[in-house]
Amino acid sequence: MDQNELSREWSRLRTEHTHDRDGANNYGCFNVEACRNCNYVYNSRNCINCHNADGIIECVQCVDCRDCAYCVGLNGSRFYILNKEYTEEEYYETLRTLGINWEVQTFDPLMQEFGLGM
Repeated sequence: MDQNELSREWSRLRTEHTHDRDGANNYGCFNVEACRNCNYVYNSRNCINCHNADGIIECVQCVDCRDCAYCVGLNGSRFYILNKEYTEEEYYETLRTLGINWEVQTFDPLMQEFGLGM
């Protein structure tokens, strides 16, 4: 095992109290995908250093945010795309127009595939 592989595995081992897929160094995160160094993040994907957030996509260093996509450094924000504020309707319409699937795939279909239906 080379140094990079060891580093990746060590990060995965430090993930605690999570329900995630391909995450590393997270704590208290649920239904997240490919998030790194996050705490208390829910229903989100591809986020780095985000805390206490829900429904965020590919955000970096966002805190207390909800329903944000491709944002950096926001605090207490909702319905933002690329750090620009939208109304709720505009937010979801813009994501649809861009062809972005804003929902994180739940684990239920995967569990059913392996006969672990819930």
